Amino acid sequence: MRPSTICSTPRSLTKAQKTVLLAILRNPAVTPALRAFLLSFAAVVGPRILNITALALRRRDRVRKYLSGVKHILLSALALNELPIFWAALLASSISFSRITEIIVFKLSKSERYSRLSAFIATMLASGCTLRWHQRLLKRDATKYISLPAEEQVKKRQEHGRTIDNTLFTVTSAIDYLYRRAGVAAQYKSLHGISPPDYRTTDIYGFVASATVVMYAWFYHPTRLPKSYNHWITKFAEMDTNLLTALRLVKSGDFIYGKDTGCAHVLAPSCDKLGLPTEYGDPAVTVPIPCSIVHANKAENCEVHAALRFLRAFTSALAIYIPLNMVFLFRARRRVKLQHLTDALFGACRSASFLGMFVALAWYSVCFTRTRAGPYLFPTVKRLRWDDTVGPALGSFMCGWSVLLENPRRRGELALFVAPRALGAFLPEDFDKFHEYAECAAFSIAYAVLFSAAMNARKAWPPGLPNKDVRLRGVVGNALMAVLSKS
Repeated sequence: MRPSTICSTPRSLTKAQKTVLLAILRNPAVTPALRAFLLSFAAVVGPRILNITALALRRRDRVRKYLSGVKHILLSALALNELPIFWAALLASSISFSRITEIIVFKLSKSERYSRLSAFIATMLASGCTLRWHQRLLKRDATKYISLPAEEQVKKRQEHGRTIDNTLFTVTSAIDYLYRRAGVAAQYKSLHGISPPDYRTTDIYGFVASATVVMYAWFYHPTRLPKSYNHWITKFAEMDTNLLTALRLVKSGDFIYGKDTGCAHVLAPSCDKLGLPTEYGDPAVTVPIPCSIVHANKAENCEVHAALRFLRAFTSALAIYIPLNMVFLFRARRRVKLQHLTDALFGACRSASFLGMFVALAWYSVCFTRTRAGPYLFPTVKRLRWDDTVGPALGSFMCGWSVLLENPRRRGELALFVAPRALGAFLPEDFDKFHEYAECAAFSIAYAVLFSAAMNARKAWPPGLPNKDVRLRGVVGNALMAVLSKS
């Protein structure tokens, strides 16, 4: 008897493929994971393409070279160690494990509380394992640069420490959500004498504290900030790099007024560029650093210089905010009226004023301390003290108050954008295994809080509870709400 054979026709294979594809697409974790992939892919690729486009226009590169660069950016963003794959895997694993665990525990215990707790724990475990997998991928790729010089190894190590940015943004968003959720509970119990916190005031204080830490780190500890962040602050502040180096040498004790410590060459290029005598940059001859060098020889008066800095930063920011506000306006509304255009322009001017005042206050506070108030109010204090600590510290503190010019709705988002950088300034630059596991623990707990809040955003709250809508804020919180809102 001949054995029967099963013939697989192309048509039957096509049906099987359709069945498998439909089963995959019907999985509740596929659509959010795909959204997360596309959102993170756009966030990674967008700035890189804008940067390479600006460079190509500036250098007048050929079209073939430009397209080759764009192709490299698109393909590199699809690598396993990049953020799109990480966030897609994170959403897929957290949704799958949390829902499976919640269903099993609910069937066994018949308790919704235990099922939610089990889903929270499953989300923690899934996110922690995904982050650990991502860290291993980055560490494996970092070993390729083991033969490079010491400076290049440090550069590559900083590039492959990108997981800490995700962790800090996630942690700050989770803390913000828990704080505002606790405020809702306090407002619910206000009849018992518990007053809710003022969120607007908290956003202002949070931004001021974060900006103080970030700007002080930019002055004296730039390695504790991301390279792109240092570049962005330096670009908007328009501070001469030689002057910034001199301030850091003053802080380290190498640049001393009244002594020849071999640092006269630091400010010599700046004096030549500004057309000033070389002696102005010699600390053994000129005490303190003249305002003409600090002001880039644009104005002798400190108040006039601060006004010029405000105008330059305001116009630069306005060129960014007007196109962005217009894009968001036409995207959100089908019919744009004159009032909508006026509001968009006013919002752009308000945000540009915030950045302009941020720069002006940072400059003027330093000048006010070292030339206006400090030497006259405290004549016994050495002139070096105003440059090595007090002046930059006061400038770092005062510039954050410019957030009062910004829209109150945006102050919280700005605070949550700057706060992760401020927290990162206190972290060690080199992570060992203990720090990696600690980062995994912090990320998994914070992500589980945000994920649970986003999944339960549409569920009903207890009747009579005021301010039911405690929305997630921050980069990670907004992204999760966009990814999970329709799932």
